[in-house]
Amino acid sequence: MKKSKKLVAGLSLTIGIGAGAIMFTPSAMNATSNVVLASVDWVKTQIDPINTKVSSLDSKITSLQATITEQQKEIDSLKAGSGTTTPTTPTVVYVNKSSVRIYSGAATSYKVIATKYSGNSLSVIDTFKASTGLWYRVSISSTVKGWIYSGDVSTNKASSAASATTVVTFGEVNLRKGASTGYAIIGLIPKGTTLQYIQSFTNSLGESWYNVKTSSGISGWMISTLGEVK
Repeated sequence: MKKSKKLVAGLSLTIGIGAGAIMFTPSAMNATSNVVLASVDWVKTQIDPINTKVSSLDSKITSLQATITEQQKEIDSLKAGSGTTTPTTPTVVYVNKSSVRIYSGAATSYKVIATKYSGNSLSVIDTFKASTGLWYRVSISSTVKGWIYSGDVSTNKASSAASATTVVTFGEVNLRKGASTGYAIIGLIPKGTTLQYIQSFTNSLGESWYNVKTSSGISGWMISTLGEVK
C-alpha cells in the first residue's frame, strides 16, 4: 500500500515537472511575445491615422489664421483710404461768398435762422458729413447755434480788400447804438444810402443786424431786412 502511494506521488511530480517544462519552453515564450507585439501594432494602426488628421488640422488652422490676418490688414487699409474718418473740426471759419444762410439743421430744407456775409467769422462747434457734403455747426450768438455748408465758408481768413463790402439801404433806416430795437436811435439813414459794412450779428431773438459806418464816420447798427450787402 505504501509503495502504491509513493508511485502515485512520483508520477504526479513527474507530470508537474513535465508540464512546467512545456509552459516555459522558448516556443511558448515566443508565442506570447508575438501576441503582445501584434497588439501594439494594432494600436499603432488606430493611432497613426488620428495623428495624421490632427497634424492636418493644425496645418489648416495655421493657414486660416494667416488668411484672417491678411484680410484684417486689407480691411484696415480700406478703412484708412475710404474717407469715412471723422473730418478735422476747424476752430473758426470765414464766409467766402457775398451772403450765406445758416440753417437750424444740416440741410437746406431746415429753417433759415441767420444770414452771414463775406468775411464774417464763425466759431465752429461740430461737423457733420451729410449726403450733400460736409456741414459745420457754428455759434451765431451765446444762445443761438446753427449749421452752415462747408462750401460757403473757408478756414482761411480773406484779405481785408477782398472782404471789404458796403450796404445799400432799401428805405429809411434807424441807425441804433446796438443790434436790437431796444437800443437808442442815433441817426436816420435815407433810402438808397451806401454805408460801409463792418460785420453782422444775430441777436437772441434771431434777428440779423448789420454794423455799419456812415460817410461822416458815425458807426451804428441797422436791421438787415432794410439793406443789402454788396
